[in-house]
Amino acid sequence: MKSNKLSLVLFFSGAMMFQAVEKREIALKSEVISTNISVPFQQMPANIKSFLAKYYPKATVTKYESKNTLVGRKYEVKLNNGVEIDFDKNGNWEEISDKQGVPTALIPVKIKAYVDKKYKGAKVESIDKEKNKIKVDLNNDIDLEFDKNGNFLRID
Repeated sequence: MKSNKLSLVLFFSGAMMFQAVEKREIALKSEVISTNISVPFQQMPANIKSFLAKYYPKATVTKYESKNTLVGRKYEVKLNNGVEIDFDKNGNWEEISDKQGVPTALIPVKIKAYVDKKYKGAKVESIDKEKNKIKVDLNNDIDLEFDKNGNFLRID
């Protein structure tokens, strides 16, 4: 009986720690997805707004989320055309998912050249900049991995 109570206390302590991560979410439609709305859309960093205006001028933001993480604030944006973009604390994109194809201006030149040469006609549906590599998913179900300089590493 005593070990059951201890297990229960540990479980709830872990759950409380998990809930301690601050999450701010805002829905731009009439429905509210989260009651923890504390960052208005107008306070979205200016460089994120200008990025969206430049690369997705016809799209509108349907969801904007701001989170505090161990490495700093992160931003997640979803557009009405299905595009999802994650930004770092400085407003630089980290990951873009676009089923119509990521804008070519956002794909590093070496990676774009490699894809054009090896997979003629394929579009980049997703690009993810990680610490030491860049992952690219093509619309033909091929996933590629490059180093941070755009040199091909492997098919993932």
